Amino acid sequence: LEAVHGREAARNDRWVREWPLRKRALLHISLGGLLLLVVTTGVGLVFMWFFDDGPIGDADRAAAEWLEDGRTPTLNTFTEYGSMLSETLVKVALVAVVGGAFVLIVRRWHDGVFLALAVSLESTVFVIASFIVDRDRPPVEQLDPPAPSGSFPSGHAGAAVAFYVGLCVVVCWHTCNRIVRAIFVVVAVAAPLAVGFSRAARGMHHPIDVIAGLLLGLAAL
Repeated sequence: LEAVHGREAARNDRWVREWPLRKRALLHISLGGLLLLVVTTGVGLVFMWFFDDGPIGDADRAAAEWLEDGRTPTLNTFTEYGSMLSETLVKVALVAVVGGAFVLIVRRWHDGVFLALAVSLESTVFVIASFIVDRDRPPVEQLDPPAPSGSFPSGHAGAAVAFYVGLCVVVCWHTCNRIVRAIFVVVAVAAPLAVGFSRAARGMHHPIDVIAGLLLGLAAL
C-alpha cells in the first residue's frame, strides 16, 4: 500500500517538475523567432521599397479611406469592442487566467506555457519589425491613440491569432467532444477576423498590415 500511495503521489507531483522549456526547446524557439523576425521585417521592407509607392500601396490606402466612409456609430461601437479582444491588458489577462486554469485542471505546464510563448513571440517580432519597417498609419481619422510603432504588421491581429487559435488547439487536444470543439473553432476564426476588421475600420492599420499580422500570429503559433 505504501508503494501504491508513493506512486500516486509521484504522479500527482510530477507536473510540477515537468517544465517543458528545456535547452533544446529554447534553442528551437530562439532560432525560430529570429527567422520569423528576419522574414517579417524583410517582407515589410520589400513592400515599402517596391510596392507602397505604387498601385498596390494606393489601393491599400484607398481601402482604408473606404472603410472610413462606411463608419456609423453602431459600427464604431462594434469595432471598439472588437479591437479590445486583443488589447495588451486583455491578452495578458487572458493568457494568465486561461494558462493558469489549464495548469490547475490538467496539472501540467505545457498548455499555459504554449499560449504564453505564442503570444510573447508574436508580440516581440511585431514590435521590432514595426519599428524597422516604420510604415505610416493610414491617411484617415484614427479612432484610437496610435502606438509609437509603425503600421506594418498589425500586432493586434497577430496576437488574436496566437491566442484564440492557440486556445482552440489546446482545447481540441484535451477533448473529443464535437460541440466543444466546434465552439472553440468558431471563436478561433471569428475573434481574429473581428480584431483585424476592427483595427482597419478604426483607421489604425491598412488591410495589408492586418493580413501580415494574421500571418505573423499563425507563424508564431
